[in-house]
Amino acid sequence: MKKLLILLFVLTTLSCNAQEKEKKEQNKDQKLSSAQPEEKWDVKKEYDEEGNLIRYDSVYSWKYSTIEGDSISQNLDSIMDNFRRYFEVKAPYKWENYFSYFPKNDSLFMNDFFADDYFLRNWRRQNLELEEFIRQIDSSRNSFLRKNHPGLMKSKIDN
Repeated sequence: MKKLLILLFVLTTLSCNAQEKEKKEQNKDQKLSSAQPEEKWDVKKEYDEEGNLIRYDSVYSWKYSTIEGDSISQNLDSIMDNFRRYFEVKAPYKWENYFSYFPKNDSLFMNDFFADDYFLRNWRRQNLELEEFIRQIDSSRNSFLRKNHPGLMKSKIDN
């Protein structure tokens, strides 16, 4: 009797584990199927009175639904729009400060304006300033994403 109870207990335990594996496999299959795009074809045909095809137009469209486990839970357009507003308001710099080739309203800078290569010299100088500007923009973007959307930033290990 004791052996029968032990055998029954072992079989019950094994059958429970087998059911869990099936559920895990189903979840895995569901995740893979949800990674497939939702596809749609629209075909428009126009025929003349005799039944001949005179126009044919088709549109193929597809979209992805949110994939389980995906770190993006928001609309990317919304993230980009929020960043644009953040960038315009909180950025410590302005575009026109970096891309203005015309002299400032200061007599100290006016002599430079009358040089033969005024724009070329400004362009060369601005090339170095542009690198610093781009670093500042990247820094602003990184702080925005870390603050408002943690988990979206790719780590350097991924690259």
